Amino acid sequence: MKISEILKKNEVTLSFEVFPPKTDALSHSVERAAGEIAALSPHFMSVTYGAGGNTAVNTAELADRLQKQHGVTVLAHLTCVAASRADVQHMVEDYRIRGIENIMALRGDIPKDGIISEDYAHAVDLIRDIRKTAGEDAFCIGGACYPEGHVECERQSEDILHLKEKVDAGCDFLTTQMFF
Repeated sequence: MKISEILKKNEVTLSFEVFPPKTDALSHSVERAAGEIAALSPHFMSVTYGAGGNTAVNTAELADRLQKQHGVTVLAHLTCVAASRADVQHMVEDYRIRGIENIMALRGDIPKDGIISEDYAHAVDLIRDIRKTAGEDAFCIGGACYPEGHVECERQSEDILHLKEKVDAGCDFLTTQMFF
């Protein structure tokens, strides 16, 4: 189910965010914990992507298992700051093949080495690319918003303009992060 459909129900929504394992050795314990969370019947579960996309394969696999084995709607993250256009297209296609309908499109944290993608400077570029590559209705796309303004924006009005750009590019919903 697309998260935009869940949010249209105008009821309190419960979701959980899980972090895919960084190594195969942690895979079993992460899957077990995620399965226990899924048993609580949340409206959806968000599966993070890891800095620089270093858990990309694990994100797709965990999201796929949660959806198929536990019947939970999933929101698979996708970051672009260190990704090429080909990397993004590969992940979008992988999500599509797995039947994942929801993508949280994020720029992601700037890598420690400071090297960012030539293809993507901001999340809005990723949102546009997903819509262009996959089609208008292929995915429900979420984006990040910052109630107190993004730390890289000098003024809150500048941040609001960036939010509008995301929505105009095809972002279906915006979400904040309550705590880190």
